[in-house]
Amino acid sequence: MAKTAMIMNPMGAVRRLRGAIGNHTRLWRTNRKAQLKDGLAQAEGAMRAAVVRLNRTHGRTRILVVDDLVPDPLLGAGYPRAFEVVWAMIRSGLHVDFYPMESNDHDIARMARAFEGQVRFHSGQGSAGLRRLLWKRGILFDLLFVSRPTPMQSLLETGWTSPRTAVIYDAEAVLAPREALRLALLDTPMSHTDQETALADELSLARSADVVTAVSPRDVSMIEKVLDVPVFVVAHPVGVKANTPGFEGRRDLLFVGRLSGLASYSANVDSLRWFLTEVMPILDELIGDSYRLHVAGLLEAPELDPLISDRVVCHGVVEDLSPLYDQCRVFVAPTRFAAGIPLKVVEAMGQGIPCVATPLLGEQLRADASVLPTGESAPAFAQACQKLYTDAAAWKSVQERSATYIIQDHSQEAFEKALAGALAVAIGHHEIGSAKY
Repeated sequence: MAKTAMIMNPMGAVRRLRGAIGNHTRLWRTNRKAQLKDGLAQAEGAMRAAVVRLNRTHGRTRILVVDDLVPDPLLGAGYPRAFEVVWAMIRSGLHVDFYPMESNDHDIARMARAFEGQVRFHSGQGSAGLRRLLWKRGILFDLLFVSRPTPMQSLLETGWTSPRTAVIYDAEAVLAPREALRLALLDTPMSHTDQETALADELSLARSADVVTAVSPRDVSMIEKVLDVPVFVVAHPVGVKANTPGFEGRRDLLFVGRLSGLASYSANVDSLRWFLTEVMPILDELIGDSYRLHVAGLLEAPELDPLISDRVVCHGVVEDLSPLYDQCRVFVAPTRFAAGIPLKVVEAMGQGIPCVATPLLGEQLRADASVLPTGESAPAFAQACQKLYTDAAAWKSVQERSATYIIQDHSQEAFEKALAGALAVAIGHHEIGSAKY
């Protein structure tokens, strides 16, 4: 009888959630820094219980994920994280639908196999397809998880809303600072006012969302300055590989990234070109030219063609990077403009290969030089590479500290807790907000 009463009185269920949700929301509003460090762990049990109760009373089991492309880890650019997000949703018991803004039949079939048939993929037909899906079947979804600006803009343009559907905007990475860095490299810097305007315009898309998620604390801090909604760090989960080869069993350098388009727009193309033309000649003077640079990833950048030599080994798209991680001694990430966090660096750390990066990436990861040696200028970057490539003790120290960093900041457990908290707060925030009307 009590269970029947809960089903017949959904607003009563909402009121019973106020204690579970309200404490967490107040904690977020009054002490955001403490929330990031301690609040999620304290509220986790209440949040999970809230989701369970809503599942039982309202059948809240369906979520629609919307993104630019299918969540294929081989695409890079945040899609390895998207892949993990979808799997975490499946493990939590949610019924997941996925709408890519662009796709083809091959993409859909391959991803359906990758998720073992547990995700319903819809054919990507742009904004018009999203509009049709939502107006025809949107009422069936209890949550929308919308990643990146273009899909969120498309959602807003549909004009579709539902009193029973909560919306999470997954900013993934805040793009405005990346654009400012890119333009500065081209000697066309943005003014401070233009940068603030670009950031406000980008984040204005999320004003109607119940919750916002992002990949790094740095991005969360920027979002919180603009939006008055709960914001969660949902980072990229990485495991730490055990029993990897030691210093003496390795040689060469490794670069991983999708290389397509022009260096003036592609951070990966720009970074590899800079390494090959500016850093590598200096490194040759420091350690000789017996090493090679291995490059893994799609290569469709004509301006790199003249720079490829027998010392630059291009492997193309590699589904399993483990052999290259184990073979090479140093991973290089000479990125000069970027957003979010460098997932490839996080992956490499977890695989036991020490990395050298630019200070930009160190700041994004909040990793100091003991974890991630950096160099901003070409000479400084080459010297950091020399240190790791020739000093076994330094190499071992960075490898061990990198593993500790990954365990503390990028564990699977922390990732799933953060995502569960964001989903639960979105549900509670939306229900309580709807109850006011």
